[in-house]
Amino acid sequence: MQIQEALIALLVLGPLVFGLLMLTGVKGVLRNALVAVAGVTTIAAGVALPFYSGVIVPDVGLPTLITTLGNWIEPMVILTVLAIGFSIRSWPVRIMALIQLGLCVIGLLMSRHEPLEETKLVVDSLAMIMVLIVSVIGSLIALYAIGYMNGHEHHAPATAASNNRFFFVLISFLGLMNGLVLVDNMKWLSIFWEGTTLCSFFLIGHDGTAEAKASARRAITINVFGGLAMSVGVFLAAHSVGSESLSVLMSKGPVVLLPIALLAIATMTKSAQMPFQSWLLGAMVAPTPVSALLHSSTMVKAGSYLILRMSPGLEGTPLAAVVAIAGAFTFALTSALAIGQSNGKKVLAYSTIANLGLISCCAAIGTPLAYAAGITILIFHAISKALLFLCVGTIEQSIGSRDIEDMGGLLFKMPLTTNIAIVGMISMMMPPFGMLIGKWMAIESAVHFPVVLILLVLGSALTIFFWAKWLGRITTTSYHEKYTIESISPWMRTVLAVIGIGVVVASICALPIYEQVIRPVSLLTFSEQASNINISILDSVSAFLGWPMIIVIGAIIMALATGALLFKPSRLRLPYLCGENVDSDETTYTFRSIADAPSTAMLTSYYLPLFGESRITTWANPLAALIILSLFGVLFI
Repeated sequence: MQIQEALIALLVLGPLVFGLLMLTGVKGVLRNALVAVAGVTTIAAGVALPFYSGVIVPDVGLPTLITTLGNWIEPMVILTVLAIGFSIRSWPVRIMALIQLGLCVIGLLMSRHEPLEETKLVVDSLAMIMVLIVSVIGSLIALYAIGYMNGHEHHAPATAASNNRFFFVLISFLGLMNGLVLVDNMKWLSIFWEGTTLCSFFLIGHDGTAEAKASARRAITINVFGGLAMSVGVFLAAHSVGSESLSVLMSKGPVVLLPIALLAIATMTKSAQMPFQSWLLGAMVAPTPVSALLHSSTMVKAGSYLILRMSPGLEGTPLAAVVAIAGAFTFALTSALAIGQSNGKKVLAYSTIANLGLISCCAAIGTPLAYAAGITILIFHAISKALLFLCVGTIEQSIGSRDIEDMGGLLFKMPLTTNIAIVGMISMMMPPFGMLIGKWMAIESAVHFPVVLILLVLGSALTIFFWAKWLGRITTTSYHEKYTIESISPWMRTVLAVIGIGVVVASICALPIYEQVIRPVSLLTFSEQASNINISILDSVSAFLGWPMIIVIGAIIMALATGALLFKPSRLRLPYLCGENVDSDETTYTFRSIADAPSTAMLTSYYLPLFGESRITTWANPLAALIILSLFGVLFI
């Protein structure tokens, strides 16, 4: 138990200590070394913890002290939010922070004569999955940031904050996220929840431009609203069930629907579900490591984690149908919005929001198969999306643009990064990668919910469309006998290679991951209902995954080998472009047209006006808001 406690302390407090060391003013090699040590240490602790995990353990043997600290830290965090509200002159943030502060004070006064409840940590399989995602992927992104921020520092706006403050917040973020997923006490959950909101505010506004400040302001406003919903929910729960334990609240289920509904709203704001998606889209102005961190292993995944944790409490309640429809609606509509985007980071952002909606939907359906689908998407999305954001950031630093239309011929200009990006994009939509398996299970679990099923099928089809379009653009290039690997920071190159290999290995090991991790977690979560639930489909997933995966992997290997053996440069023919090709070292898309004048063929993707942002969000956001508001309507059914 002592080893387990030491690892938990290292995962939660370690990043905070390393982060504080960044504020001492260290520079250059020493700062890079500190970031590297922080990353490697967090990875090691995250990987080691599952070997020493139980189900629920007390915190470091000091329950009274820990609870007392929570009573002091909570108002301090809220006061920090209030101070930011005044600094950015935001009345909504000030009012919401004051309400939270009032609830905090009232709660302390009402409980001052009651014995302190022991604070507990949840160290179960779901928590271990999240700890691994946060610690491994989050730390790799921090290592990537060493090389990226060195380059960013040279061309960043004069208003940008120092890189030391950047790394302080970035690394501390990992500790707060680990605390959030490990804690069972809702007071501490609320503290870590608001802590991640503060981190995102500072990271999004790092560059200090008008756009960055506006995006940071939007992010804190929406997330403080979610924090307020959580605070009210925790307050009501504590005085309804007499406990601040999240596991106790979920066990009460149908008798405490209002607190659960408020916590569900908190998860929707944090995971940027419609109509709250604007804060995550605005976060794209931040440096690429921030985008990758927010979308893959922190912040938005906090919402996904909490809704999965709440799944047993939602099961069988009228709230479940509303949350499922809201998640499926977000999945379908944001997948459609991604089609109309030429900004690469926006495509990734909408894709993230869509998959977060899918996870929320699966958690609300509340069957072992749906729960397994949600966890599958949580795991594989985190790996693939981290890779894709880092690839797009590397491309943007090199070509000075994140526009997909500027990425033509990228396979020749940046062969290493582009090939890694291709792996990431394929992993989001094709077998044998885990995302396709998760979506298949999600659709299968929704067969008895017609509205949800239609939305999931529609969203899945739209997903294929925008990934295929982007893949076609970056792979459109002329033949070159020799490819030169682009020059990028060793930190960036190493992290891209490691996560890229991780994506491939995870796909090859999808079946063992499902058998050894995902299926047991799902059955354990629904153990009380297992006798009443048909789990034959859950058991048959293994059989479904086996042979098709082997066949697909074999077909890919054979196709690559055949292509390599049959390819001969002498067989190449330039494309006919309405005239004789012009010999050029730069492009083969130049041909002779009228009067032998050279003309260049232009290739571009088509962005369907039907899927424009203004056209869809004008009606989709109000409709999404109505769906969420219906959470309170069903309380009276």
